[in-house]
Amino acid sequence: MNQTDSGHYDVKSGEQVTLTIEAHGIAENLAVSLNGNALSPTSSGPATYVFSASAASDADFVDIECHFSSGDPDNAYYQFYVKGSQGGGTFNASSIRKKDSDWEAVLQFTLS
Repeated sequence: MNQTDSGHYDVKSGEQVTLTIEAHGIAENLAVSLNGNALSPTSSGPATYVFSASAASDADFVDIECHFSSGDPDNAYYQFYVKGSQGGGTFNASSIRKKDSDWEAVLQFTLS
């Protein structure tokens, strides 16, 4: 896997992608989907999602919706990391903070 920017990655067909989402200052409250289909976490604390890159249209899209409540501290945030099974290391994907105007992120995995 290679990172081309904070939300875009080049992957090989069939490469296992691991997405880790760390919740800071809050309980995990997430909805994650791959190409419009809900993904279930393989573990929690931190939330971990695993999928194989296999897009029919040359790219897979992961939509991450983070939720915050009014009682959560203002400095609460989610941090995203991605890692591919064929090397490249762990990448700092991006983050969503409670104070952000948009609590959704989309990651793109393009087959190379």
